[in-house]
Amino acid sequence: MEIVRLEPERLSEASAVLARAFQDDPAWSWVLPNAGRRAALLPWLFQTGFEVTDAEIWTTGGDVLGIARWLPPGRPHVHVGPMLRALVATPVRVREATSRFFAYGRAVEAMRAEAVPEPHWYLAGIGVEPARQRQGIGSALIAPGLEAAHAAGFPVALLTNSDRNVPFYRRHGFEIVHEGHTPEDGPKAWMMRRP
Repeated sequence: MEIVRLEPERLSEASAVLARAFQDDPAWSWVLPNAGRRAALLPWLFQTGFEVTDAEIWTTGGDVLGIARWLPPGRPHVHVGPMLRALVATPVRVREATSRFFAYGRAVEAMRAEAVPEPHWYLAGIGVEPARQRQGIGSALIAPGLEAAHAAGFPVALLTNSDRNVPFYRRHGFEIVHEGHTPEDGPKAWMMRRP
């Protein structure tokens, strides 16, 4: 399977795939409990995330069947214009879920900082088209980030809110380093690390 860098003109397509992949995710279900609103908002939220923060984004060659978004060690570059637009637009679009949205983000970053304080590569999101899951696409998508981290001698970290994902990550050398909730009254979370 060919894995390639996502071309910027395909961000919308990639965001739609991630939205379908995360539709039933426990974290997004907690942030946006109404399934219809969640389906409508997730593509915009994922695309906004892509536009705000630089990351290495990998996808499948040909059709976009999945996405892996990697943040290399250090502070990622943030694009000021898109960030300001997101700060204004998010409360308008997300409405009553705004406080849960920001609380979840803060909790994830706090758990990450506590569990993996050293420089590391961070798998900031991976999702595969639901009809194509369990066909090896996810394993292929995470390979470039794992290889880059290994070559540079850095550990890798990720957070999942779905217990069904834990065995997948364990098969790729990750171990749970912290278990909790994001935030305290939010969904269960597992921070995982790969040396």
